Amino acid sequence: MVESAVTWTWPVLAGIAASSAALIGSGLILLLGERAQRAATWLLAYAIGTLLGAATLGMIPEALEIAPVDRTMWLFLGGMLGFVAVERALRWRHPHEPHADRAHHPEMEPATALMILWGDALHNLIDGFVLGVSFGVSPEAGLAAAIAIFAHEVPQEIGDFAILIGAGMPKRKAIVLNYLAALTVIPGALIAYHWASTSAGVIPWLLPVAAGGFVYIALANLVPALHHRRGAWVGAIQLALIGVGVGTIWMIGQAHPH
Repeated sequence: MVESAVTWTWPVLAGIAASSAALIGSGLILLLGERAQRAATWLLAYAIGTLLGAATLGMIPEALEIAPVDRTMWLFLGGMLGFVAVERALRWRHPHEPHADRAHHPEMEPATALMILWGDALHNLIDGFVLGVSFGVSPEAGLAAAIAIFAHEVPQEIGDFAILIGAGMPKRKAIVLNYLAALTVIPGALIAYHWASTSAGVIPWLLPVAAGGFVYIALANLVPALHHRRGAWVGAIQLALIGVGVGTIWMIGQAHPH
């Protein structure tokens, strides 16, 4: 593992940049409306590439340098299953589709808005943990994680803000609450970075778990959204954007090879 020359300010700055995705998503919805949601599907493809690249080209190789293969892969699998459990817990009370059965359950929309905010806050806290652990490994690993987090947060925040507005929440209140939920990435990054920098032995345990989470988010949450747009050219562009995302992470790694 490369010795980290990072101070605590870098995870904080990366967390602030990641949390700005909430403001960007809100702004795009206010400016572009439904066009922003359609454009978000293209960014989703790029985000899938960055998440998969950060996990398979960065986190897993880093973990394998300092930990046994079998333990690393078990933790990687555990990370994916852990994210399944977290998502199931968040969806237990309310389905993810906010407009389902609206006519029969008019009270569902405000409840869904509240679940969106709590779920987003938890999701961003976990993103912060990944960010902090990655910066604990090296600046390059932290940068790769920050790009992956930002890339998938912008389209997610576009959707979240649209749901809050659709639930009848005033725009100003929706912007403020959505941003506050995004800010949980910062304490998550600080806690994880402090833990990783003071207890280096936890890094080979946490990195594969974080990698499993990234792979789960990419394949279970983002890839299905790509299938809403059909056509050979659409699919080709999506695959190309995934490749660009992977290439972005690869170039970061090439700038500081192991």
